[in-house]
Amino acid sequence: MGVIFRYQALPLTLFIASFAVLTIAASTNVVPFKVVVSIDNNLTDGQELGVHCKSGDDDLGFHVISNGGHYEWSFKVNVWATTLYFCAFNWKGGSGTFDIYRAGRDIIRCEDKCNWKALQDGVHGFNKRQAG
Repeated sequence: MGVIFRYQALPLTLFIASFAVLTIAASTNVVPFKVVVSIDNNLTDGQELGVHCKSGDDDLGFHVISNGGHYEWSFKVNVWATTLYFCAFNWKGGSGTFDIYRAGRDIIRCEDKCNWKALQDGVHGFNKRQAG
């Protein structure tokens, strides 16, 4: 009878454990939530900025951001907080690839809005309070 009881209690135990994990995840903002990533072209001399952003699941395509222009998109962070978007940038006299959103870094740094500015020396990230 003890063995049968243990097997009958297994689904309930699994349910309680799953509920506890989800409750902890919800209290730490790990559950999927929406994030907006914003890129501003602050290059000098009226330069355009070429941007091609991707994640493991999405290819956002190539975009040209006019000087003084802005490009943004939104997505939901996955439950495991492993979401990663990277972008290839090119402009007159420079290029590079950057992790534009890395959940492990950016959940705390910028919460739900990640702001980036392209300058002559590279792409600079700003936290939510520095976005101004």
